[in-house]
Amino acid sequence: RLYRSPMATIGDQASLAHQARRIYTEELVKGLPGVINGLVAWALAPERTAASAADPGITSRLRDVAVALKQLGTAWHQGIVALMQDGLRHGVTASRTGEFGGSTKKLSLVDDETIEREIVTSRLALAIMHRASWEFSDLRTRVALLERREELDPHDLLRTHVLARMVMQAWAEAGLEDTSLRDLQPALHEEFGVLVQEAYHEANSWLVEQRVLPDIDLRPLIRRTRSGSTT
Repeated sequence: RLYRSPMATIGDQASLAHQARRIYTEELVKGLPGVINGLVAWALAPERTAASAADPGITSRLRDVAVALKQLGTAWHQGIVALMQDGLRHGVTASRTGEFGGSTKKLSLVDDETIEREIVTSRLALAIMHRASWEFSDLRTRVALLERREELDPHDLLRTHVLARMVMQAWAEAGLEDTSLRDLQPALHEEFGVLVQEAYHEANSWLVEQRVLPDIDLRPLIRRTRSGSTT
């Protein structure tokens, strides 16, 4: 049930939808430094060494990833923020999130790297959705109703594959190595899954305050601290 004041207009409802996307984006922006810190901590955690006995090289690779993130994490962060803000202002198209760097390399290598990055991107999007599916479903329903459509656009800013592509595009543009992505995947999935779930929840909570489909069950969010405990 969508609340409408006596003076509500289609423009008012579109404005609510835009503000919900803005809140979602702002929550992601606020949480990105914590994500990067979490990735560095995970890469350097003592248990990584014990768990990597079957692959002696992984400890060294993760140490290199941690060093790279300390050096280039700010550029990665800024790249993601710039892509999200551009998407918020102008919308997202396939070309904006589907073209990656590497044009100066040999074509065969570019093709291999692009395929690998597409796999990592898809896995990240699926992991985020697995974590945040309920919150996304509620937010999708509310925003689609406000915009008088049956479904969000395929490249809507709220979709997890759009964010995943932005994350990977900014990773490449920051100068971080693609080869480290596979080793870092477990932490990437966890950190971004938690962040996006919280961002969806904040956008849903705000729309409920505006009485947009308040009858949808807004589930309480169990927040996870960076130490792994819940609150």
